[in-house]
Amino acid sequence: MPQRGCGQTITIGTDDKPVLRIDTDINADRAAVQWLPDGSYATEHEPDTPITVDESPDIGLIDVSPELARVSPATARAALIEYAATRQRPAIIDWSH
Repeated sequence: MPQRGCGQTITIGTDDKPVLRIDTDINADRAAVQWLPDGSYATEHEPDTPITVDESPDIGLIDVSPELARVSPATARAALIEYAATRQRPAIIDWSH
């Protein structure tokens, strides 16, 4: 990444209706997975540390709170794969509001 970090944001869905947002920071070994239609977020671990991600070229670096960054990067990848296969909210993880 340009900032020499390992965090980035991926938003999945259509241009006018994104449904899944994944923020991953490999250095912190944490990710945040959010289901945008209802505002829920994945919970695999207790809140620990914020993560820093490069949200976009226009916005730059942002911090994602520990309350949201509660899954491993591997779990975030699995959620993305499940969404790509089903086009539904991933069921392999627990969700909270």
